[in-house]
Amino acid sequence: MRRFLVVGSLGLTLAACADETPTDVGARSEIAQTVRDEVVGVSLAIPPEWRVHKDPVLFNTYGFVLFDPAGHDVAGHERSPVARIALAYQARPGDIEGLVRELMGKYQEFPLTRSEVVVGSGLQGVAVSGLPGTDPYTLVYVADGDRVYRIGLWTQEPGLDARARMLLGNLRFEQPRQPVQSLGLVPVEQAMHASPPPDVLAANQRAQAERAVRVRETTQGMELLMDTPEPVPSRSASPSASSSAACEFGAPSGLYWQTVWDYTNTFYTNYTTTYSGTYYNLRPGDKGWSAMSGNYGSWWGQNYHVRKCSSSYLNQYYANDWPVHKNGNVYPAIVGTVEWAGWDYYDSEGYYTLGNYVVVRNGGYRAIMAHLTSIASGITWGASVGANTVIGYAGRTGGPWDEHVHSRVAYGESLTSMGQPYGGNTVWPTRFYCYDCRKTDSGDIYGNGDGQYDGVTSSGAKYYNRFYHGRWMRG
Repeated sequence: MRRFLVVGSLGLTLAACADETPTDVGARSEIAQTVRDEVVGVSLAIPPEWRVHKDPVLFNTYGFVLFDPAGHDVAGHERSPVARIALAYQARPGDIEGLVRELMGKYQEFPLTRSEVVVGSGLQGVAVSGLPGTDPYTLVYVADGDRVYRIGLWTQEPGLDARARMLLGNLRFEQPRQPVQSLGLVPVEQAMHASPPPDVLAANQRAQAERAVRVRETTQGMELLMDTPEPVPSRSASPSASSSAACEFGAPSGLYWQTVWDYTNTFYTNYTTTYSGTYYNLRPGDKGWSAMSGNYGSWWGQNYHVRKCSSSYLNQYYANDWPVHKNGNVYPAIVGTVEWAGWDYYDSEGYYTLGNYVVVRNGGYRAIMAHLTSIASGITWGASVGANTVIGYAGRTGGPWDEHVHSRVAYGESLTSMGQPYGGNTVWPTRFYCYDCRKTDSGDIYGNGDGQYDGVTSSGAKYYNRFYHGRWMRG
């Protein structure tokens, strides 16, 4: 995940408000800001450091998400999502009981609890806790007049904690002053599979064709991903001292994954930055470079990448953020069959921060590629994807962060009735195939050796097998 951007949009205002500060809403300061959204018809006071992310497309509800850059107060990870507050503009108060029953029926394999909660200045709401997601998730339905609101809350443990209850009590509802339709947002069904601009798409297709040549040169190596019987996971020492617990292992021999971008990624072209005190400056026109958790992205065990043993949530300890600019080609981390392609928007938004994402299964392994601007044509449930299949185009959907691809592989996950993965074991990589990487006498283009590939298989496939925060790689 990425560093935060300042977000603003039509219908929402932020204002300092020193006289109405609920300091125990997770605030680290006694000066609050008031969020007022005239499309949703809601206002509330929140800590000044929290960030607001508006829905970028039109879902079956419309609202915004609150993020806490400092993380949860109790043993939480950084930059956590706090709540999604939305107007269920397609629902009516009489629908709430049916919506709750439907929700509990679809997620009945989870230990759900239903409770009555007070929202705002005395409104009675219905909460369903224990829903799956990137963190424990509770969904609250409440009506104000003829309007229905759907409020999602992320917590460290299942149920409503003090922060969630304070936020619910802090909400104030009013008649929206602007209709949702006035925003002119693209419906999610169109946004999921929107094509990049014609000139960008043409360049992407040229890059894909060039990558296809390199893939064919190492077909034998890539076929291992499809043709080898599913390996039995073996527990082995982790590449980092902080991850010696169970529920994790390295990718077995014969099941490697690949870099998920190509030279259409120009995120670091003409880019100057520092990592660990070392100065880097890319040369103009040198494309296709990315860095493990680059540009302030999450590294193993940090920020959102924290779970590896949860039975009811998404385990992502060894996920990595790869900076890739908007509409750059994205490939699957492993080849296999598509089991999810789209946005999580219909029932529970516990996976909201993944944005538009694709899940690919190979045997008992599943890879996630998330935050896509859109998904490529033909990438639908049940589709087969190979090493040179473009599954979508990079972006920053799911939150207020820089453009990047969130990539992760896990083993033995279960699926919700909607197709969302949870549980299983988080897997750390042992090799990444690459197709445009290179070895030079002096190392990479910086002369520091970080970007050169590490080895070659018997079939001629080049790969990386050293992984550390900020390591440069070429797709």
